[in-house]
Amino acid sequence: MRVSVCLGLLGVQLVSGRGGALLSIAAQEPFTNPARVDWAPGQELGPTDRGIGIAHLTAVPGGGTTHGDTILLRRRPDTAAEVIGAFLYSEIQPGRAWRYSVAAPMRLRPNVLEFAYEEAGVPLDSITDDASWGRAVLGFEAGGAPYRGWVRLDLVRVNYRLWARELPEHRLFFLRKQGGRVFERPGGQVLAAIPVSENHRDYILHPLASRGAWLRVRLARPADICVGPEAPAPDTIVGWIRYLDASGRPLVWYYTRGC
Repeated sequence: MRVSVCLGLLGVQLVSGRGGALLSIAAQEPFTNPARVDWAPGQELGPTDRGIGIAHLTAVPGGGTTHGDTILLRRRPDTAAEVIGAFLYSEIQPGRAWRYSVAAPMRLRPNVLEFAYEEAGVPLDSITDDASWGRAVLGFEAGGAPYRGWVRLDLVRVNYRLWARELPEHRLFFLRKQGGRVFERPGGQVLAAIPVSENHRDYILHPLASRGAWLRVRLARPADICVGPEAPAPDTIVGWIRYLDASGRPLVWYYTRGC
């Protein structure tokens, strides 16, 4: 069976069938027989590099006004550069069900990240000084090497979010495997430690202010979100947490689907 998915404003078409596939942009054929791997909202496919931010389609998914769209990855931050991959959005049932995919010359483990309820994008590990391009980590090759390419951030069709700005807008929990700590001041005395075995829902971090890679937070233990009026008052501590590592990647995360 031959399936054709038209991918929106760029005139991109992904055609699959028994004879293979072809990803074409106008007269270009950046690579033939691309390997496409689907990712459904909420699906976990292994460790993810969250990057310093995320590139995503500006249109809200499930709007029903389009059946598909794509973000192209190029070898260099230049619209004339070779296309080496794609991040694809397609509607399975218009307005009701959709999925994301990655396409590259070889099969990748997708590095697709959900940043809001069933909204996903591809993480960025760097952006240009004028924020017009971002280098996306599309996925991982069989040996674990990241597969990267440059994405045009036009802010009309393709937008981006940086975790340094985004995370302080959410209620947070620690990501790192060794748990997390709340400090009296950045790098100062430890006021509280969250062991790795503690369930995320047993606590929550409410951001109050940011300073570089640090956040001033109110730690509530147990979590005081999504609880009924009969829930006991939590113990609270106000202090500082390190929320970004040295590369600008998150040490904390948030509930993308509510609590």
